[in-house]
Amino acid sequence: MDGLDLLKQHWNTDENFPKVDKESLRTMLHKSSSSLVKWIFIISVIELFVGIALGFLINIEEINEKPLLHLINNIYTVVFYVIVGYFIFLFFRNYKTIKNTKNTKSLLQTILNTREQVNKYIKFNIYCILFSMFIVCVEKIYSYIEERHGWGEILFYSVTFTIASTLVYLLMVRIVKYYYKILYRRLIKKLDVNYEELTRLEIEA
Repeated sequence: MDGLDLLKQHWNTDENFPKVDKESLRTMLHKSSSSLVKWIFIISVIELFVGIALGFLINIEEINEKPLLHLINNIYTVVFYVIVGYFIFLFFRNYKTIKNTKNTKSLLQTILNTREQVNKYIKFNIYCILFSMFIVCVEKIYSYIEERHGWGEILFYSVTFTIASTLVYLLMVRIVKYYYKILYRRLIKKLDVNYEELTRLEIEA
């Protein structure tokens, strides 16, 4: 629990706790929002480097043997990291904007932008998991067909593997959503509280 949370807790439980003037509260909300967006930026950078490291560790030799799939995989990798890099740039820009701005309206707008961008970032990563699973499915089924099995066996294998992959995908999505809920959603929830407090201060001003 940070200083701002402790202050709010005292306000709610102790009537004798000294009140802080609006300008001081606005300053604390400003610093809190800047810190939250900074952590969003830091976490996204860590995820990027972890993703790059895992990319070197994962064995993709089977995909590389298929020229078309190899090309699709390379294009996907480039597009993925370009878009992730763009999101990281947006998070960093939001952090700098919040840190340097003295205007409450600009701060409120940046908080809204950050919330929207984080939601898009989460959806983008989930869609990428779906696409990755699709590529793996196609590659495995294609390899099975190349082994010249009968069409009955191919159909059975394709259906079975697709169902199994779908179950794995759903499990992975649940894990990823839980991960984002612990990290990003928690930060965004605090940003939302700051937004509401800042809006209230603006109305009362």
